[in-house]
Amino acid sequence: MKKCAVIGSSGFIGYELVCQLMEYTDVTAVVTEKGNESDVISEEKIFSIGRNAKVIFVDEEQFTTEDEQYDNIFVCQYFDELRLKGSVDLAQFESIYKMISSKSKELIFLTSTTKKLSSIEKKVSELNKNPETKVTFIELPALYGPWEPPTGLIHELIVSELGKKRTTFHNVYGPNEILYVEDVGKAIRLIAEKELKEQKYTITAKQSVYLPEESDFTGITQLINEIKVSRMKNTIDSTPYVIIQTTSIEDGLKKQKQQIQQYFHLY
Repeated sequence: MKKCAVIGSSGFIGYELVCQLMEYTDVTAVVTEKGNESDVISEEKIFSIGRNAKVIFVDEEQFTTEDEQYDNIFVCQYFDELRLKGSVDLAQFESIYKMISSKSKELIFLTSTTKKLSSIEKKVSELNKNPETKVTFIELPALYGPWEPPTGLIHELIVSELGKKRTTFHNVYGPNEILYVEDVGKAIRLIAEKELKEQKYTITAKQSVYLPEESDFTGITQLINEIKVSRMKNTIDSTPYVIIQTTSIEDGLKKQKQQIQQYFHLY
């Protein structure tokens, strides 16, 4: 993989994926609509990458009109859009798919366990008539870590504690497994480097971490105390990609808190 594009590069997993890939390959980072994430936060993420010779940031119009071919195109925008806006606009999906499939023969869609994203898989199956175009779906768990969207439970709890407020927040991760975003970004990169890929992967951990689905939380200590650990997630219609050694919840929370403290003025 010598050259790739990441669509949705200013989103949560999109930004992390750019950070992972730029150490190994040239990256065109496509900045899409940011939902309810502020322009200031998006710009700060781009600035934090700095003048990296392997990364070029472009907007959607530039990406659409440019005449470039890529080894891989990662489509992150739908996973991020669902987290930021609570819904996904699939009305323009057909034209977007035709555009990206003309730029690469290997497309990787990042999805979630949410049923709202299952329609993407069905639509791709209908549209992909070219046997030379390889499409891979990677199903992601709930994510936490630096630059988690403001609607994320752990982000809200840390901001609340730093602001010395006592507010109750609902578990927006639902019943899903929770993993540190950097671990998942690395796993996506390693899957992409495979010569022979399965049609669909589910990223999970050897020891899966969950929270009670209907719980409310008033602080990080309560969250840590209510964490549930079980064996890795069993999948029926996909191949599990198991992360053997994951970042501990304590280390992950520490890194996320450091990022929020550094950019607290943004929140």
